[in-house]
Amino acid sequence: MNQEEMANRRNIGYIEGNTVRKMEAAPQRRGEQVHRELERKQEKDRVREERQRKARIAARRNQEKALQMSPGYVIFLTIAMVAMVSVCAVYLKLQSDISNRMKTVATLEAQVTDLKTQNDGNLKRINTSIDLESIKNTAINELGMVYPSKDQIVYFNIETTDYMNQYEDIPEK
Repeated sequence: MNQEEMANRRNIGYIEGNTVRKMEAAPQRRGEQVHRELERKQEKDRVREERQRKARIAARRNQEKALQMSPGYVIFLTIAMVAMVSVCAVYLKLQSDISNRMKTVATLEAQVTDLKTQNDGNLKRINTSIDLESIKNTAINELGMVYPSKDQIVYFNIETTDYMNQYEDIPEK
């Protein structure tokens, strides 16, 4: 199509395709029956909106009541909070005591280990410093010690126990 034909088409006001505008229809006059139906519908809508408004007001009132706390409930919550805080404080104190005691036990165990090591060292030092031959010579030569004879030795049997209770002196022959 050339430009001239397109210009003629624009002047005519003819539009092809799905973009054609619909013609506006003239409003019809409402009859009395249509008018009454409209009024009933408007009344129903007004009544429905009034019920919804009352329901919203009641819901808001209930919500406000639910959010308000009675003095008894406040006292109960206060007592519950105090109890909870005191239980937590006692729990923390017990945890602290336990950890302190564990540290003390660890320190004491380390001290016991050190003392055992010192005792073992002292025992070895004492055992190496004692000359049993010189003690034996001193006891025999200077103090008059003699070995017991066979008739001075008393043997007794130990049955199944590892220890023995002695209630009387050992008899002499």
